[in-house]
Amino acid sequence: MKSKLKNLLIVEDNTLIGKSIVDATKQIIGIENLHLATSLQEAINLVNETEFKLIILDLSLPDGNGLELLKILRDKESNNKVLVFSTNTHLKGVCLKYGAYAFFDKANDFDSLIETIRAEH
Repeated sequence: MKSKLKNLLIVEDNTLIGKSIVDATKQIIGIENLHLATSLQEAINLVNETEFKLIILDLSLPDGNGLELLKILRDKESNNKVLVFSTNTHLKGVCLKYGAYAFFDKANDFDSLIETIRAEH
């Protein structure tokens, strides 16, 4: 039996996309704490305060690049999975090198992202 996905962090600056992910994940039973960060600094603060089992990460943020958060998590040796959800598909290999669990193209892979979240639950 899989453990509950207690803490989920969504890092997304586009409010419409962020809301869509939040709405879709709220329907997954077992998610207890759902956090939405709209900037890199907010996400960094949250990962320093809370242990997240799963992080949905956009790369293009108003105050930096999501790759910076991937590096921080790798250096912390955090025990979480990062699902990158971005239009920057040319950075897929770099994301996986820095420890991302999977990469999803924002233009085509929303349903696959949600299915992966369900599978991780």
